[in-house]
Amino acid sequence: FDLTPREQEVLLHLSKGLSYEQIADNLNISYGTIRKHIENMYRKMQVSSKTEALNKARKNRLLPD
Repeated sequence: FDLTPREQEVLLHLSKGLSYEQIADNLNISYGTIRKHIENMYRKMQVSSKTEALNKARKNRLLPD
């Protein structure tokens, strides 16, 4: 899907059930930046929700088991 390293990091945090605010705090970036990363990931992965993104990521082995 050609995700950037930061997008992959955000995806991993999403898979752990963290909120956008928690991810932003953990990565020391703004809430708006997190939203932009997620928007870009969804576009690249051709999905429209977190559930779809996580399912597709697991199916394509983008996340650890």
